[in-house]
Amino acid sequence: MKILQFSGGKDSLACLYLLKREWDTLNVVWVNSGAAYDETLDYMKYWRAKLPNFIEVMGNQPQQVAEEGWPADIVPINDTSFGRLFVESDRPKIQSYLNCCANNIWYPMMNFVKQSGVTQIVRGQRAADDRKSGIKNGDIIEGIKYDFPIYHWSDDHVFEFLKAEGAYIPEYYFKGEKTGRDCWDCTAYLDENKVRIANLPADKRAIVCGRIEKIRDALMSSALGSWEK
Repeated sequence: MKILQFSGGKDSLACLYLLKREWDTLNVVWVNSGAAYDETLDYMKYWRAKLPNFIEVMGNQPQQVAEEGWPADIVPINDTSFGRLFVESDRPKIQSYLNCCANNIWYPMMNFVKQSGVTQIVRGQRAADDRKSGIKNGDIIEGIKYDFPIYHWSDDHVFEFLKAEGAYIPEYYFKGEKTGRDCWDCTAYLDENKVRIANLPADKRAIVCGRIEKIRDALMSSALGSWEK
């Protein structure tokens, strides 16, 4: 079974158009974290209507975040679930952004892959990505072949290709955002998410910014407490 891992971002979208001749048979798999943007839900509704084998895999980000805390780029240990076994605090829980993404996006996708007998994965991973897996194009791991057809493409190449194809490019790229959207209430990836947060509706932006301020307060309290000791 061959699948395209589809986030709706520009890179997986480019892979989708590269495989346009296979749309009638291609298994296109999207993980809905449970905190998807309304615009993303509409976007995936569009693709579900066009692709006969569009598959939605569900995560449960709201519950996981409620249990493990808000994701952050820098994590005060005492405010993690493990830290709370030893230190009492009235501050909110905080977790690594990697832990959050793993539990709400990557593991649900991996579970689907294992349960469905997938033998080939197409992914929009590129060499220019700041964050990417250690898997290489053409690797075969546990019987699964990984294909990264745009691995050596630049951002400009991706957009030029999509425009030439007349692709349905998400509007947020034209509002200054650089990456695909997963969870609207993400409080991590701040090196690349400032514009994304600024583009949120006012009510949602206030929620996210309020959480970020509490994360910063926790970090400052943890750092100052360690220094004073």
